Amino acid sequence: MILASAPGKLVLWGEYAVLEGAPAAVLAVNRRARCRLEATDIWRFASRGFKASAAEFQRLPSQPPTEPAATLAWHVLRQFRAAELPPVSVLMDTQAFFADGSKLGLGSSAALCVALEGAFAALAGGQANRARALAAHKQAQGGLGSGIDVAASFFGGCLRFQQGEAAPCPDALMHRCFVWTGEPAQTAAKLGRLREYLRRGDRIALDALAQRSEELSDRPTLDGLAAYAEALRDFDAAAQLGIHSAPHSALQRLAVGEGLIYKPCGAGGGDLGMAVGESPQHLAPFRAAAQTAGFKILELQAAKQGIQCSAASP
Repeated sequence: MILASAPGKLVLWGEYAVLEGAPAAVLAVNRRARCRLEATDIWRFASRGFKASAAEFQRLPSQPPTEPAATLAWHVLRQFRAAELPPVSVLMDTQAFFADGSKLGLGSSAALCVALEGAFAALAGGQANRARALAAHKQAQGGLGSGIDVAASFFGGCLRFQQGEAAPCPDALMHRCFVWTGEPAQTAAKLGRLREYLRRGDRIALDALAQRSEELSDRPTLDGLAAYAEALRDFDAAAQLGIHSAPHSALQRLAVGEGLIYKPCGAGGGDLGMAVGESPQHLAPFRAAAQTAGFKILELQAAKQGIQCSAASP
């Protein structure tokens, strides 16, 4: 039996700007995707968290399988000489990335991809490899994304990410509160609108966002975060992405009322937001107000460990 796991992530700042080469900060969080491989006579794929019927194959198909439970694992297996691997039963578990049946937006697919890569690498007698995990995840996502989520899941901790390179950085803005808006984000749709914005040739708002992200990455302060959050709103208005959905706007009003800084995390339009203040005491009224308004506070902590893989007796 081979067991592997990898943490999810939250983009602290740099969303969208990172796609244009600006630095971003990403935090690996203590929600882990897990997978378990066990020897068997045919390939079996089953999923928990992400709801999908189990799939079985005598031989791995040469094209992406139509069975959702097997699709991501198939893309990971393409990075290996799958024909030389013995068939295994693959159990994938992303339950920690869901609440009340909704996906929280913590990078479950990237975390699971990294965990699968580590498990299959161990099955092949090798070590986990971020480049393989990134290639598999990009293929599964249709070539979209910067790779920031894969880096967070692979390395863990707080990272500065820029143009594919990741390095540890101080987790400077520690006094924060993460809130689930109650709505999942539609990341692919946002990226499609981003392409339309770029085709129009008006890059002023995106360039300003990238500049604020670079300044904040070089010197993370509350004032810098406030300037970045304002630039993100300006960029949203210019590109018409819908980052600041009605729930995010409501949470921002609550945060501003308590003297806090608020921003969506990641693609926006749903998923998670972050309120940041000078101390835990400054956050307490916001937490209470957000819960009273029906929002869910997520008690997320930094995950210091990235991918973990081990062999165990069944």
